[in-house]
Amino acid sequence: MVKKIAEKLRDDGSVIYRIDRDRKTGEYVLNSDSSQAKHVAKIKLHGFERLPTGMYSSGFGFTNAGSWLLSELGREFGSKLRLTLSATLPSGIKKTGSTVQVTLNHNKLKAANNVVRSIKRERNDEIRDVIEAFLAANFPRHFDPADTSALDYRPGKIAELLDDQEVLENLNEDDKNAIRTVFPGLIGEMAFTLRSAKKVKIVAEGLKKTQEVYLAKIIAEFEKKLKGKHSEESWQKFLRTYILTLLNTYAAVVEKQSVDLDGKYPDFMLIDAYGYLDVYEIKKPQTGVLSYDKSRKNYFWSAEVARAIAQTEKYLGSIQQYQLDLEHKLRKQKIDAHIVRPRGFIIVGRRSGLKNEDMAYDFRVLNDALKNLDLIFYDDLLTNLKALSDRLAGGQQS
Repeated sequence: MVKKIAEKLRDDGSVIYRIDRDRKTGEYVLNSDSSQAKHVAKIKLHGFERLPTGMYSSGFGFTNAGSWLLSELGREFGSKLRLTLSATLPSGIKKTGSTVQVTLNHNKLKAANNVVRSIKRERNDEIRDVIEAFLAANFPRHFDPADTSALDYRPGKIAELLDDQEVLENLNEDDKNAIRTVFPGLIGEMAFTLRSAKKVKIVAEGLKKTQEVYLAKIIAEFEKKLKGKHSEESWQKFLRTYILTLLNTYAAVVEKQSVDLDGKYPDFMLIDAYGYLDVYEIKKPQTGVLSYDKSRKNYFWSAEVARAIAQTEKYLGSIQQYQLDLEHKLRKQKIDAHIVRPRGFIIVGRRSGLKNEDMAYDFRVLNDALKNLDLIFYDDLLTNLKALSDRLAGGQQS
């Protein structure tokens, strides 16, 4: 006789998954030490009589494509995420109150898993070829001859990579620095003469066009995000990636973990072209900046903004307290920083949220009264970015 309940328990007796075979409904509970558990604690199962493929029976969550999907969904929706894996329902997202219900169709997920497995097999084959070539080239007495061309650079590979927009959008700071370092050398190798003005023009126009395209994509993504409702973590990721472009007076981003600091610090700090350090605290554009006092008929900082101001002031205090230690650790990373009265900035809300003249006036008074700290609106950031794009399109220097 087939049991009506399909389940698996942990050693401590807690449930990993439990499925009612008659109703074809169940629940999957992730291990607390699973990296996926930070996105969802439980996953509802719909339309299954047993644990669906693509999930670890040990409680570690999704395999292959599913783990990537959950990671991206978690970053986008944060603690609001509620997830259902269904054998019959189509994939979809439904926002209900303070939660976001995401349904993943199992057949669609299986198709994505097949693609990911194929990619992994191809990569494993490529890695195996490289290892065999290395062993044959370096230890010919012990290993059979192999095609050592796997160790050679394939001409056109860099051009192929840089032609992929997804690659460009995911370049990290090391990638960008490598490109910046090699570019002057490549230009220096070009045979410029008084009659090669066309070649010089191609280089200059290429740089300008690259900036224009890059800015246009950032602006489009920025506008798209402002129309939706995204988590604070999602905005932090976006601004961390593009903040040197959005605030083009800065030369470097310093992340907290990269300098292993004591005290309270923000997730990232910025160094301007002259080596001075600023602190940025990121909140959501939907955050209300001001509240209204009916009895006194004036506006004051909202509770969330007041907390952000206090937190940023604590950051500034820590930076000044550990100034010498921070400067020393930054110099080790070849960043010459001057920590002299660092300023704090809170990116929050929208200027369009200032609904009347009184509100705009009170905001200006409150903002001017802050010590070494300013608030920046999201729509002001977008306006500045568009102005930079217009200057580039008009041939002016940014």
